[in-house]
Amino acid sequence: MRQFIEYVTDRYPSVNIVVNEDVAQELIDSPNINSRVAAKGSTIDEQEEIADNRPETGSGDVVVDKFTALGTSHNLIPIYTGSQQEIVNKTDLIVTLGGDGTILRAVSMFSGSSVPPILLFALGTLGFLLPFDFKTFEDSFAAVYQSRAKVLHRTRLECHIIRKQPLSAALEKSDIDSIRKQEEHEINDDVHGDPKIQVIRAMNDISLHRGGQPNLCALEIYIDNEFLTTTTADGVIFATPTGSTAYSLSAGGSITHPLVPCILLTPICPRSLLFRPLLLPLTSHVMIKFSERNRNVGVRLNIDGIPQNDLRPGDQIHVVSENGTIFIKGEHEPPKLFLEKSEFDHVIEPGGKGAVRNARGSPVDDSEKTSGTSSSLKSNTNKPSKGIWCVARSQNDWTKDINELLGFNSSFRASAKGASEK
Repeated sequence: MRQFIEYVTDRYPSVNIVVNEDVAQELIDSPNINSRVAAKGSTIDEQEEIADNRPETGSGDVVVDKFTALGTSHNLIPIYTGSQQEIVNKTDLIVTLGGDGTILRAVSMFSGSSVPPILLFALGTLGFLLPFDFKTFEDSFAAVYQSRAKVLHRTRLECHIIRKQPLSAALEKSDIDSIRKQEEHEINDDVHGDPKIQVIRAMNDISLHRGGQPNLCALEIYIDNEFLTTTTADGVIFATPTGSTAYSLSAGGSITHPLVPCILLTPICPRSLLFRPLLLPLTSHVMIKFSERNRNVGVRLNIDGIPQNDLRPGDQIHVVSENGTIFIKGEHEPPKLFLEKSEFDHVIEPGGKGAVRNARGSPVDDSEKTSGTSSSLKSNTNKPSKGIWCVARSQNDWTKDINELLGFNSSFRASAKGASEK
């Protein structure tokens, strides 16, 4: 990390870098970094003069804090502080040095806004999403800075969690505390003033699992307001194409190219062998209800590997694409917050009358009355593109990953290493 920061600050002095607190402290304690800053002529007096004129937000938060001397008097590292949202709004590029978990952590910070392009370097134990070796960081960063890099678009899912009824006082306090903790870690961005309603976005997957409960869980599944089935299983997984090579793959789901616009629905150990994994259109609105007939008191909910509060009988989740969906009116209305979203797509009236209205109830012009999917795609053409743009060598990085990391279509013969050990 220090090597990368030194390179960027030397070659691109106009670029500001935001790092995690532990990395910042390491830089502050580094004599090498301090000597480099001192060589540029900064002094404590100059720092204090800048600090006296620092701007403040309306809430009193300091946007640019004073240049502090932490630890030793010769430390001249400039320290910038501000709210999480201020930092997010000023970020033009995300650079991750680590594994796939580092990427998910970085993306979660932008759950409530568009995600800047991401440059990914492999330094972790698992690197399915990491196309660049850190040894090439100079050329890779230069390509991005000079607008010569290629990008691969990856979609995100939106999970709306709806609680049926208030919890007991103890559980309710635990529920609210968990939401606050998630807010501190920038995971849950939309609470809408109601601790029973959450909106969380996922880059990889959303999973429901019985956990340590002894019985299988019964989950009612609705797709576009039509009842599909009640599955009795260990759980289900909703995955993006990006997450198709994670938990969903282990549960028997399909490997899906990241450019395929779809939502994967994969059952986890279903009782019926005829419930196979499904690939749904990206415009689908899927609702899962934790049936009140369950003998289990709850089902575990995980979003991108982060545990959420358990669902209890009667609770439900609505899963849609971050880019919007088409809602077909019926018995099971979506949560009101769906209809409050300006990017919500057309509402199709039931009964085959062809009455198509937008989210606010206004009729749609005849020119827009195309089929459900094309109508949605058309309505999205003028909207800001969402999802995640990952810097890539090419769109064929995907084939390299499934061959090298997954051993796609490999034989059962022993590897050369295994044969030599024998």
